[in-house]
Amino acid sequence: MNILVLASEYPYDKDTNADRTKVVGYFAREWVKQGHRVIAIVDSSTFPTMYYTVGDKIKGLVTKTFDVSRTPDRLWTKRFSYNDYGVHVENIPIVKYIPHGRFSQNAIRKQLDEIDAILEENHFAPDVVTGHWVNPQIILVPQIAQKYNAKAAFVFHADYGKENCEKFGVQQYLDQIDHIGFRSQSALNAAKGYLTFKEEPFVAASGIPDAFVEKLTSDSKKSFGDSTRIITAGRLVEYKKIDVALSAAVKVFSNAKYDFVVAGDGPMKEKLQGYVNEVQQQEHIHLLGQIDRNALQHKMHESDVFVLISKHETFGLVYLEAMLQGCIVIASKFGGVDGIIKDGENGFLCEEGNEEKLIRVFNRIKSMTIEEKRTISRNAVETAKRFTEKTVAERYLCQICK
Repeated sequence: MNILVLASEYPYDKDTNADRTKVVGYFAREWVKQGHRVIAIVDSSTFPTMYYTVGDKIKGLVTKTFDVSRTPDRLWTKRFSYNDYGVHVENIPIVKYIPHGRFSQNAIRKQLDEIDAILEENHFAPDVVTGHWVNPQIILVPQIAQKYNAKAAFVFHADYGKENCEKFGVQQYLDQIDHIGFRSQSALNAAKGYLTFKEEPFVAASGIPDAFVEKLTSDSKKSFGDSTRIITAGRLVEYKKIDVALSAAVKVFSNAKYDFVVAGDGPMKEKLQGYVNEVQQQEHIHLLGQIDRNALQHKMHESDVFVLISKHETFGLVYLEAMLQGCIVIASKFGGVDGIIKDGENGFLCEEGNEEKLIRVFNRIKSMTIEEKRTISRNAVETAKRFTEKTVAERYLCQICK
């Protein structure tokens, strides 16, 4: 089968932006492994030169003020192609003049012509056209699919909101697309309040590497001893609410044996270390900085509890990775894994950024027996095993080919 993927972002080894999601690449690579031919088109938003000049000069101010690392990036302003584990990737810049604004009809026509030329050059007639992120993919997908008589699919990466959907005329394009997906159940539920669908949308969840599951052994079972070992991981920015997690942990565990490991880097690192020093918890709270994925797996394996109650979490693959390692996971309610985590059965859900409610969850875990903790841990592992990169890619493709 020939699968054409349209996305605003795609993994590239020369891209150092830590905020860019790699999930579209994971899907595409798995489809290649399954014997399909895949071309990925990256529709990179490009702006006039002054945007990049200004962005370079005030990047530090922007990232510190808004807790983001995204200012206009010159890397994606050039046309280039590369091979990603068998996926043919083409970056095609598409120009617009207002950030978060609509592309002009002329820009859309030009992008369609560029894509057609690539497909012709590669003798590639797509059987399926699937898009990720709204602007401009939701406009391009139905037009390309109609031309090639292909299945059309589209995946929302978050709750796009009623106002934005009206602004970009999303409903009119959805009516031309065969299958609609969402990256989380919570985003899907929210969208039902302002969008209509021809059929029930599906969830395109993230997956963990199959190799991680294969490494699991019988000694993966948690001991849950006298000391509570807590871990969190992610970019140290305000919306991740790691400061809230630290504060709640100190209030619950400071008079008991505990350790809290923070894996990640970012603009809030100095502030977090200052808090640790202020409350004199240097022996218990450890800011590790950025560590690689395998090292993080090892740290999760050594930990009892994983906590991340951030805002704006699309799916949060890190939750699944922690569950696979047997951690009792505390995740954001209405976040990406709400629907996968069942509160009190295979983890806990907490209102995003709410310290008072997180304290209640910590106290609940603290009061549990070892066997109660092990039950949740076992349930978490079994849940995570169902979400490997292979299985989620297969489910996704089955949904859009039915």
